[in-house]
Amino acid sequence: MNDQASDAPNTDDPFAERRRKREERYAAAPVVDVLGIYVSGKGGWDESDGRATLSFKFPVWKAESNSPVHEELSVFYTTTREEYESLISLLIPYQVYLIRARVLLPTDEFDMSEARLVEFIGADTSDAGLNERVTELQKPVTYEDAQLGVFTLNRDYDLFQSKTQWKGQEIELTLNVTDLDENNAALKTAHQLWDQQDDWDKRVRQYLEQEMLPVKNDSWRDDGEAEVGVAEFRAKTELESILVNDDDSFEFWFDDGEMFGSHMLYCRGELTTGFFQASLG
Repeated sequence: MNDQASDAPNTDDPFAERRRKREERYAAAPVVDVLGIYVSGKGGWDESDGRATLSFKFPVWKAESNSPVHEELSVFYTTTREEYESLISLLIPYQVYLIRARVLLPTDEFDMSEARLVEFIGADTSDAGLNERVTELQKPVTYEDAQLGVFTLNRDYDLFQSKTQWKGQEIELTLNVTDLDENNAALKTAHQLWDQQDDWDKRVRQYLEQEMLPVKNDSWRDDGEAEVGVAEFRAKTELESILVNDDDSFEFWFDDGEMFGSHMLYCRGELTTGFFQASLG
């Protein structure tokens, strides 16, 4: 038996080596005091062993009192379900919190700042600079586009949203970007969709009918319910929102008219290739 076999890379798991290196960095990282501003977006997931991992972000933070201010720190903590719920209840938007954590700064291989929580100490208003940033973060961030209206930064999800018109109907337009100006790729894609909205509206509705009407009639009819025809399907599906990414891709989201148990329906597409996926949201 080869004694080195256990040290060989796991070819079935391409991320195993990356996780190993991250664990080595965490093991070597000292526990430090971190002051961070919490805004929104606490989340988490259950682990297979019954424990839960809490995750949240500090958009602005600093390690210890005299250190420089950094942008965005992702914080993780795996614990019991009870402590997980307790910590979630303590996080209030636009508060500065003091925690103790092991912090990893970006490297060539790991491109974001992240931390593992060791101790949640609580709210802390001792740092005047961070208190000023709290005030700044509460100010709305907007961008006005002559065609598409006023976009406002949604801090919960780090994206810009606007109420605008599509074919005479008000819908929500989301640009999946954290910064917005006239040269933004997502904004340019949105302009191309709106400049040719008659064509794109026709294409998305045809694709939605092609992909989802058979699903309705084959799998989503109640006992005794008649098949849904094209005209009825089109009348019941109403466009509610469009999401545009900065890579030429987008999603059209429709109300299902209660045909699919009140699920949303979406179609994904690209400017260059058209629509390529439709499903329940």
